[in-house]
Amino acid sequence: MKKIFFCILILLVGSVVWMGSERSDAPDDPPVSEKIEPSIETTGSSKEGQVVDDPLFFSMKGKSSEETLTLLGEPDHMFPSVYGYEWWLYETEKGRYFQLGIADHEVVTGVLFHQEEGPVTVGESYNEVMEKKQFPSTLRLESEGAYSLELTEKDVKDRPVISLDDKWSAQIYFDDVTEKVSAIRMIRNDYLLKMQPYKVVYRGTLPTQERLSNEEWEAVQEGVEAQILMMTNFIRNNQGLGELKHHTAASQAAFLHSRDMDENNYFSHYSPNGNGLKERLENIFYVRAGENIAAQYTDAAAALHGWLNSPGHRKALLDPDYTHIGVGVHERYYTQNFLTLP
Repeated sequence: MKKIFFCILILLVGSVVWMGSERSDAPDDPPVSEKIEPSIETTGSSKEGQVVDDPLFFSMKGKSSEETLTLLGEPDHMFPSVYGYEWWLYETEKGRYFQLGIADHEVVTGVLFHQEEGPVTVGESYNEVMEKKQFPSTLRLESEGAYSLELTEKDVKDRPVISLDDKWSAQIYFDDVTEKVSAIRMIRNDYLLKMQPYKVVYRGTLPTQERLSNEEWEAVQEGVEAQILMMTNFIRNNQGLGELKHHTAASQAAFLHSRDMDENNYFSHYSPNGNGLKERLENIFYVRAGENIAAQYTDAAAALHGWLNSPGHRKALLDPDYTHIGVGVHERYYTQNFLTLP
C-alpha cells in the first residue's frame, strides 16, 4: 500500500512541458492564482567587511573585468557557459540576485532578477513597459550584418526583445500570472546571435557555437544546476516561501533522467522501459515528490522562465510543502526533483 500511495502522489504532482526549442510556442494553459511580488531591495553588498554601493545593472554593459571587480568585488560564484563567457554570480543579500557574463575580460551579458532602476524594471507591468518601449516582432541586428530576429506572438507576450543601443539588446521575461517583469537579460548583439533564442532571418552564414569536450560540458552542467537551484530559491523567497535544501541523491536521479532523455532522444517523465519518478527515487525515503522537466532552452534563466509560465511547473516551484530539491542537467535537458522529507 505504501508504494501505491507514493505512486499516486507522484502522478498527481509531476508535471511536464515540451518546448522543443525556445523558438517553439509553449502550451497555452490557463494561469493559476499565485502572485509574485518583486523585491525592492537595491542597496550595496559587503565584501570582506567593506560596503560597496552597487552601480545600476545596465551600467555594467561593456565594463572590463577589472572595473567589475572594483565596483562589485569578487563574485559569489563563477561558472562557465556554453556560449564562451563565464558567469559571475552575485547573491550576497536576500532579495538581490544578478549575474554577469564575462568574455575576453569584458561584460557581454547579464541577467537581473531583483528590482532596480533602469530602462526596464523588474516588477513593472506589461502595460507600463509598453508605454515606454515598443515590442517589435522583428528586430534587426544592424551591428552584426544582415541578421534579423523574428518573434512569434507568444514571444512578444512572454519574452519580448528590445534594442538598448546599436550593439546591445535586452530580453524582458514576463510572468504570465502577475503580468509583470520577472527578470531581464541584457546581451551584446553578437552573443544574442550566438544564442539564437528566436527565429533568425539572415543572408550569409550563421555563427557556429564551439563544440565542447565532455569535460567542458560537465563543468557547464554543474554550473547550470547550481544556477537553477539559486534561481528557484530566489523566486520562492520573493513569494515568502521556504528555501529548498539541496538533496544529493535526488540530484543524481535527476541528472540520470536528463542524460537518459538526451541520449535516447525522448522527452517524458517515463523512460522507454516504463520506469518513472517512483522507480528513480526508490532508494530515497520521502513523504511526497514531484518532477519538472524541460529541454532545448538556452540556459538556466530561460528554463526557469519556461517553468514559471507553465501552471503545473509553477505549482511545483512554489509548493510550500516541499523541503528539498535535486537538479540534474545534461546538455540542454533539465530535470528538477522536488521532495517533502519527514
